[in-house]
Amino acid sequence: MQFASSGRIVVVAQWVLAVLMPVFLFIGRGFVGAELGWMSVIGIVYGWILIVLLLIPPILTLFDTEARSSGTVREGYAIFSALVWFGLLVAGISIPDSGDSGHLQTALMTWTGASEQFSTAVFTAGFGLAVFAWLVTIVQAIRGIVYSRRAG
Repeated sequence: MQFASSGRIVVVAQWVLAVLMPVFLFIGRGFVGAELGWMSVIGIVYGWILIVLLLIPPILTLFDTEARSSGTVREGYAIFSALVWFGLLVAGISIPDSGDSGHLQTALMTWTGASEQFSTAVFTAGFGLAVFAWLVTIVQAIRGIVYSRRAG
C-alpha cells in the first residue's frame, strides 16, 4: 500500500476539517449566500455527533504505525478523505432548509437560480458521496493498520 504524496496535508487537514465541515454544513453556509433556518438549530444541537463520526477515521490512522512514523497517510485513505470533504462541501451549499415562513434559499439556489428540487437532489448526491467515502475511509484506515502490523 502506497503512501500518498499529499498525505502530509491530509494528516493535518483531517483533524481541522472534522470540526470545520460540520460548522460550515450547519452555520457557515450562511456566509456564502444561504438563508439559515431550522437546520442551523438542529446542527447546533446535534452537530457534535457529526464531528465525532468524522473523527473516527483520523483516530484509526493513529494505529497505522508505518504511516504515522512517515508523517503521512496511505493513498486510498487520502483520496477518500478528500471525497468526504468534497461531498460535505456540496451538501453544505445545497442543503434544504426551512423556517417558520416556509422554504429558504440554499447557496446553490441563490448563486444559480436553481429550483428547490434540484438543490435537494444535489444535496442528496453530495451527502450520499460523503457517507460512502466516509465508510471507505474507515475501511482504508483499517487496511492500513492491518498492513502495518503484518509488515512489522
